[in-house]
Amino acid sequence: MILAKPPKRVLIALFMGAIWLPLVVMVLGPTETESEAERRRLAPLPTLYWDRRALDEFPAQFEAFYNDHFGLRQALVKWYNLLRVAWLQVSPSEWVLVGNRGWLFQGGGPHIRDTRNDWPYGRGELAHWARVLSAKRDWLAARDIDYLFVVTPNKPVIYPEHLPTAINRIRAQSRADQLITHLTTHTDVPVLDLRPVLLQAKPILRPYHKTDTHWNDFGAYLGYRALMQRLIPQHPSARLLQLSTDSFVIRDRPGGDLAQNLALAEILREPSIELKQSVVSCAVTKGIPADADDRIRFEKPFSTECDGAGQRLLMFRDSFSLAMMPYVSESFAYVHYFPISPAPLSVIEKLVAQHRPDIVIEQRATRWLRGP
Repeated sequence: MILAKPPKRVLIALFMGAIWLPLVVMVLGPTETESEAERRRLAPLPTLYWDRRALDEFPAQFEAFYNDHFGLRQALVKWYNLLRVAWLQVSPSEWVLVGNRGWLFQGGGPHIRDTRNDWPYGRGELAHWARVLSAKRDWLAARDIDYLFVVTPNKPVIYPEHLPTAINRIRAQSRADQLITHLTTHTDVPVLDLRPVLLQAKPILRPYHKTDTHWNDFGAYLGYRALMQRLIPQHPSARLLQLSTDSFVIRDRPGGDLAQNLALAEILREPSIELKQSVVSCAVTKGIPADADDRIRFEKPFSTECDGAGQRLLMFRDSFSLAMMPYVSESFAYVHYFPISPAPLSVIEKLVAQHRPDIVIEQRATRWLRGP
């Protein structure tokens, strides 16, 4: 049976509708100001001023606005990304790697080089790290303040088996291996390497998100527990929260930051490992709203206070500490979180004078071990 061709008028109508539909949606739909998927502000509608410079700049500004607000843009981007990820197993973004079994990893040139161990330190760089961290430790020790440098592993360090096959490691030793070995061999800088405890936990319960660059609540707790086990012998008044795998539950959630980067958070959902109930019982947040989201907590310094807990902590951290903060805040009478790590000694000196800590921690993910 041969199907009849549709009338030409129908084809013309469909063609004209396809051409005009995006413009109609763009004009009649709401004007978005931010792209959640791309994590950036969208170009605003430019104002036309009747002077030479404004007229020269207007076409480029309007083109940027039109490109960002093109009707159905987000839907088209989502469908295109889904086609490439689900069918071709290829990422449409240089910042996301599509692994196997639903795993996503951080891409981008520097991160891929780090994952492949294609970025070794030279002797001078390691010596520089040693000098800078030793100077911090010595300055703090002279004031009876303990110092600890904490190395948090990126997801590829713990789950290399789920990386794309093209991301092969060309050296056995990573920058983290080099740095930790150098610091423990040639300095007295206290270093806490969280890689062993997280690798050991893999068969028990997954410590990292599949569609996010970070660890989950369980992985953050393992990091916190290792941190406190290191600190409590010298600071027994600090409290350790005792949790078990029974304290965590698996919930279906939208995908994390990597899935969001592809505009596929709702499609690439994952079983998220979370605490059954909040462990926060005494920590009071100072400096930002108590219900501030993770973006605010990541960008801004703030403090927490906890009645009944001992010792004061000053913590320089990156985004990995966000999931660890609820635990850490319960263990100390006062914690000030500062969103830069490692920090210059001049910044440490200033904040020590302001917050009077007993302990200073610099926490850093292995992907950011680029300079001290």
